[in-house]
Amino acid sequence: MFFIKSKGTHLPEHRGHKELSQNKPPFIYLKPEDVYIPLIEQGTPCEAKVKVGDRVKVGQVIAERTDRFSIPLHASISGEVVAVTQRMWHASGRMVPCIQIKNDFQETKAETIKPNNVEALSREDIINIVRECGVVGLGGSGFPAYVKYKTKTPIDVIIINAVECEPYITADYVLIKKHLDEMLRGAEYIRRAARANRIVIAIKEYKRELIEKIQLRLTDKMTIYPVKDVYPAGWEKYLVQHITGKTYKGLPAEAGAVVNNSGTAIAVCHAVEDNMPLMEKMVTITGKGIKDPINVYTKVGTKINDIIEAIGGYSDDLEDTYFIAGGPMTGVALKFDTLVVNRCLSSVIVMPKEVRKINPECMGCGKCNEVCPVFLAPIQIKEALASNDIELLKTYKPELCMECGLCSYLCPSRIELTDHVAKAKKKVLGSR
Repeated sequence: MFFIKSKGTHLPEHRGHKELSQNKPPFIYLKPEDVYIPLIEQGTPCEAKVKVGDRVKVGQVIAERTDRFSIPLHASISGEVVAVTQRMWHASGRMVPCIQIKNDFQETKAETIKPNNVEALSREDIINIVRECGVVGLGGSGFPAYVKYKTKTPIDVIIINAVECEPYITADYVLIKKHLDEMLRGAEYIRRAARANRIVIAIKEYKRELIEKIQLRLTDKMTIYPVKDVYPAGWEKYLVQHITGKTYKGLPAEAGAVVNNSGTAIAVCHAVEDNMPLMEKMVTITGKGIKDPINVYTKVGTKINDIIEAIGGYSDDLEDTYFIAGGPMTGVALKFDTLVVNRCLSSVIVMPKEVRKINPECMGCGKCNEVCPVFLAPIQIKEALASNDIELLKTYKPELCMECGLCSYLCPSRIELTDHVAKAKKKVLGSR
């Protein structure tokens, strides 16, 4: 089948922003006074399994996502449940109910956390362990990892996504440097679970030192795929197309691939080897508004304002700010720093507010068309949406949009094209 591969755009400032945090050892922050476990996963409500007054242990199941992608949520600390509907800010930009746990600082672990005889585990065993340990996609999706491995479609390749192509974010890079062997072992467990033939590790080609370290540890089933320094080279479809030479409409499995973030592979390793749930993660805390940008290894449910205080606080003379949960291209802007760390939060970027002149009129430069990774026409989609012409909108195929943010980022008129295309996408999909 003939198709045109998705393309990327080089944004030269990427590396400069990453240098704010990528060359520092991570800050360890594992003793918060309280944690707040969000009762929402991918927009789906979760059912609490504990009540106020209950004593919980590290790794104990405290909630469950109850739709067709069921997966448990775990306590990240030991202590007492003091609320089950405490509302806190979430990376989605909404306030959501959370289970609040008061830390007893004993780190008493659940009895289920114990080593496995890894060699004796079947494919089904690995899939079940990954589900029971609450491993989700750590590239930002939060999709339950085990679902990808259960596919009945033959899988040829496991792609470990270590590209980390958005500006500022360096959590994966720092995590891999510290847990490289766990990432590779996790990739092998994923290969066994999906019954794949091989593993490909995708990583930016300029990260030569890390690539050399990975090469020394590769097995005969593993190869490295160096990715050009372009955005959005870490997008799932981009990687599948460039690595397999195939494309797909719905899921990568259609092209014989399973894609997992490098952090997900590490979490799978901890789950398979020790029944360790996903309760801790690396988060990049960065931006001009942070005095000392750094990656922080912390408990799921920790408040971001507590972390910022622990790492030295905000930049001097900082006035009005805005917070971005996630990357600057695809993240969500927030007004408050009381955001809590959920299982798939990759970063929080703090920036001083800058007043920019906005020209709401399109200049006709065509830059949005030039940079779109999937060759859409964002300004035409915006205009068709404004006129509510559904049939014309369908011809522009906004449902192919990956919401990477490039069209808005490079628009000289500062038109929020990504938002308009995302709305058009929902309208077209909703009309089917």
